[in-house]
Parts: sequence; C-alpha cells; structure tokens
Amino acid sequence: MTTTIHPTTILVIEDDDASRLLVTYLLEAAGHRVLAAENGAVGLDLALAESPDIVLCDLQMPVMNGYEVARGLRASPRWRVVPLVAVTAFSMPGDREKALEVGFNEHLSKPITPETFVQQIEAFLAGAHPVPPQSG
Repeated sequence: MTTTIHPTTILVIEDDDASRLLVTYLLEAAGHRVLAAENGAVGLDLALAESPDIVLCDLQMPVMNGYEVARGLRASPRWRVVPLVAVTAFSMPGDREKALEVGFNEHLSKPITPETFVQQIEAFLAGAHPVPPQSG
C-alpha cells in the first residue's frame, strides 16, 4: 500500500460493521485520517461538523440512505466541490447513473477488492472529478 504525504480526511458512511471496519483499516494503514458513521443521518452530521476531503457512502442504510446524504450535502454550495463516492452493492443497470444523478462523483461496487481499494480512492483524489449536474 502507498503512504500519503499529506493525510486526507475521509468520511466513511456505512451501516455494515465489517465493511466499515475493513475500509477504515485499509485507509488508515495508508496514512489517511478516517471518520466513520454507521448511518446516513450520523454521516451527514459528521460531514457538516468535520469537513472531510472526500465522502465514501453506502446507498442502502437505515435512518437516512446514501441518496438522501448526497442531496443533503449537495444542497450547500460549499459541498458541491467535495467528492462523494458511492460504495455500494447496488450494481444493476442504472444504479451507477442514479447515484451520479443525485450528486455522487463516482460509483464503486461491493465487495471491494482490498488490494486495490486504497489506490482507487487515491487515484480519484488525485484527478479532477467535476461534480455531476443535478437534476430537478
């Protein structure tokens, strides 16, 4: 795994304990600061309080789903430039497009591949990824 020179603060919003712990472990081992939330409502509050550099968010969660998190964050001009990445088991035709339509910048399917996950996130952070247009 690569180690970052400038640690990035990454918010992981994931209701599955094992998935949240794995992603947190991988990102922290690569030198990132990780904030973790077990549902969308806690994640939205944490995002607004902590201002992470990127948000990784599951789509299907109790209390508040990932689509609602994206809409809530993208409603603020400050949050239109922060990358949002859906990390989800939703991988049917149209799922990626739906995530992008509500404001996610990228859609990664679960299960993640631990050997390449950090590199995927770091490559995403290093590139210029415009916020997709919002509908409605």
